[in-house]
Parts: sequence; C-alpha cells; structure tokens
Amino acid sequence: PAPGARHLADVLAAQPTRRASLAQEPLDQLDVGTLDDGLPYIVMEYLDGHDLATALGRGGPLPVVTVVDYVLQACVGLAEAHAAGLVHRDLKPANLFLTRRPDGSPLVKVMDFGIAKAVGRLDAAITESAAVMGSPGYMSPEQLRSARDVDGRADLWSLGVVLYELVSGQRPYQAQTITELAMLVATEPVPPLPGPVPRGFAAVVMRCLEKDPAKRFADVAALATALAPFGSPGAAALAASAGRVQTGGPPAVSGEALEALMSATTLSRATSVRGPAAAPPGGFTARYRRSIGLGL
Repeated sequence: PAPGARHLADVLAAQPTRRASLAQEPLDQLDVGTLDDGLPYIVMEYLDGHDLATALGRGGPLPVVTVVDYVLQACVGLAEAHAAGLVHRDLKPANLFLTRRPDGSPLVKVMDFGIAKAVGRLDAAITESAAVMGSPGYMSPEQLRSARDVDGRADLWSLGVVLYELVSGQRPYQAQTITELAMLVATEPVPPLPGPVPRGFAAVVMRCLEKDPAKRFADVAALATALAPFGSPGAAALAASAGRVQTGGPPAVSGEALEALMSATTLSRATSVRGPAAAPPGGFTARYRRSIGLGL
C-alpha cells in the first residue's frame, strides 16, 4: 500500500480493541486502504442520529442533567484522545453526535478530528490552512492566538463553551468579526451563566472558561469528576471511566502513524441523508462520515 495508508493501518492495528470512535462503542465498520490512484482512505461507521447543535436548534436549551450526561460521554472519548497525545481543537455541539445504543439509550460520539494536533509535535502533517482552522466561538484565548501552541486544556475551554451553550442557548461571547471575538475572549470577563442552574454547575463551567490554562481543570478526567454530581445516577460511572481511560491510555503509536491519521482525517467530509422509513421517534436523520484522500 501507499506510505500514507500503511502508516494509517499502523494506527488501527496498534489499537484493535480501542477503535471506539473515541466515544465508547466499537465502530460498526472500519477499514483502511488505497484507491486505484494510490490515495489513502478510511471507512467509518454509519451513524443514525443528529448532532447536539441540531438538538439545541430543535428544542432550545437542554436540562442540566441531560447536558451533563452527554458531555460526560464526550469526556470518555476525549480522554482517550488526550491519552493518545491528540488535542481535538474543534470541539463544539456540531461535532458531538447523538445516536442510540441497541437498547435505545443515548450515546454521544466525538466527531471530526480533522484538525487534531499531536501534543509535542509540529503541525507539519496538517495543511497550513488547517493549522489555523477551528470554530472561533469555541476557541480558547491561547488557541485564538496560535492554534499550533495548545494542549488538552484548550479542549477543556471548548467543552466549557459547549456546556454554557447547551444549557443557556447562547455562547458566552458574541461578536461580528474574529478580531472582535478574540479581543473579547482575551480581555473581557466571562458573562455569568444565564438561567436557573445549580451554583456548583455554574462554577464548573466557569473554571473551564478560565483565561489562564493553568487555572482550568488539570485534565478531562478532573472535569468529568466535577460534572458527575449534576448528572443522572449513571454519571459517576462515566466520570470514573474517563479517569481510567485518561490514566491507562491506549498503546503508543509512532509519530509517523499519528501524522498519517491526522492528515487523512483533515480531509474528512460529512454528508447528511434521510434515515430509513422506520426511523426512531423524534425525526432522527442518518449521517455518515467518510475520510478519503482528495489530492488537495
């Protein structure tokens, strides 16, 4: 196979029991190979559901307990990414996908690691444009200054914005331009979380949104532990799972293999289609991800 596909295969082979989409459940289908012209591709599972941005748009702000349960599931996947040395850099409701387990219970998957960064490595494997990409409304002060110089605490800021938005229906900072937004994020205090929310929950969100990364939670497992009291009865188990994943970590893979994986997922494209006729209640739509080399 082509070098890119070979290194991509190394990533998958190195973690045969950890293909859980950085999201708890094994992928239904996962393959890697090359097209006839030699470009590498990854095939990922077909998901039935919608992202949390869609959920927010349809029904407005969500109950705190629901938001906590969803974000805790994302924390488990994110802990696995961080343990593997990857920073997502583009966490937002649109990249948290809500699907269902076979028993009908909700399952949140972390999607689109297209601009993920390997901690401690240069971004040479990512296109120059991708290195400065992200979603400004969810980016930490340090990421707005330089997307190349961030660690896992930038993802904690993004999760703070996600928590803030899902329970209030709005992001903490509103601006007309990226420059204006960057100035607000860098200099203005975070507005208090609107609406009736538990005081302790608001404190967790505000700690995620500390401008100084050193004042945020030490890692995603610590955030999960702080969130658990505000979730459902199963929240503590999810937080414990995030802690085990963070400390145990997946098997190490070579830097070359990580670069191949990030390069391939940078070319990710998403397509939304109507689900089958017997779709679950609530009007779920089906969505699939496929990542292929596009020769960009």
